[in-house]
Amino acid sequence: MDHYSSFGSVNVSNPPASRKTERRVSEAAEPPAQQPAPKKVVSETSAGGVVLRHMRGSWQVAIIEPNIINADTITRRAKARPEGTVFALPKGGVDEGETPEQSADREVWEETGVRGHCLFRLATIRYLYVRSWGGREHVSKAVSFYLFLYSSGRLGQIRPEMRDEVRRAFWFPLDKAHRKLTYRGEREVLKMAQKIVREHPERLMPPPPPKAASEPRPAAQQRSLSVRPVEERNAGGSRNPQRNPPRNPQGPFPQPPRS
Repeated sequence: MDHYSSFGSVNVSNPPASRKTERRVSEAAEPPAQQPAPKKVVSETSAGGVVLRHMRGSWQVAIIEPNIINADTITRRAKARPEGTVFALPKGGVDEGETPEQSADREVWEETGVRGHCLFRLATIRYLYVRSWGGREHVSKAVSFYLFLYSSGRLGQIRPEMRDEVRRAFWFPLDKAHRKLTYRGEREVLKMAQKIVREHPERLMPPPPPKAASEPRPAAQQRSLSVRPVEERNAGGSRNPQRNPPRNPQGPFPQPPRS
């Protein structure tokens, strides 16, 4: 007989006790309910890039396929994909001392092998997820995506150590790419890029190159030029014979000889 059954039998065989006594006995018999400890929530900040290039009359976007060891094979959506395949935009965590824009530029180069001109920030998406490692913490994540215009490099030529994270990178038609991506938030970001291409193509102009500042002449050289005598600066008067013509002691016009 369990603890709660023996307690009930005692109440039936004995005379009714006062409510205060019953409450005291009940509190001693039933352990207090323990509230579940709140889940730890941590914050993460990442940045990524939408890299566009114009080729043969159409726009293309750089897409990566993360390595299978990093693909999410737990969720129901992932199980519906062949071998847990994931297609995504290049992105990664913001390192200490970096701005989100700098992190996006670095992640684009590390995961795709190409460089681009950063034009502006497209959007910041936020979502919650539960880590499948460690203490299974709840994570509040914010990812800022920037629009890049391709400038140099070859897609897919990445460092060997990055092969553990990225299986391949490839160009894909921009107008169809939102159906190719796995995650909803990234699909919405790509739709923003599509709208800019359709309605505001003037925003896709690369930034102008920085102007080269003219180097000032050293002050010592300027002083040396200012104190040089006129005769020395005009040496070899054949270059400008009219600048310092010889003086005529008789005046500007020759005088006739006296009789």
